[in-house]
Amino acid sequence: MKTSLKKLVEKARLIGHRRRRTPVGCLPLYVGEEQRRFVVPTSFLSHPLFRILFEMAYLEYGFDQESGLSVPCDVSVFEEVVGAVEGGHGPFDLRRLIGEVVCHD
Repeated sequence: MKTSLKKLVEKARLIGHRRRRTPVGCLPLYVGEEQRRFVVPTSFLSHPLFRILFEMAYLEYGFDQESGLSVPCDVSVFEEVVGAVEGGHGPFDLRRLIGEVVCHD
């Protein structure tokens, strides 16, 4: 899965550069039904919550995403994941957060 994840991330980075300028060391992600664009540091990719999100993206859309890397979760859940990864944004319930991410329909 590591090689597949690297391919997906690289493809998303290339597509993101075409759509809008993405800072070096960052990755554009498109979240939720509204496909809201977020730019996150590539260092986030090693965090377990982001690994769950990328596995969900792979299972939902595969590696043939043409318009950028889409993440199939609600924007509010994604924002909470980012806050948890960044740390210092207050307490969060890891079990609930993982449940919201994994149970997304």
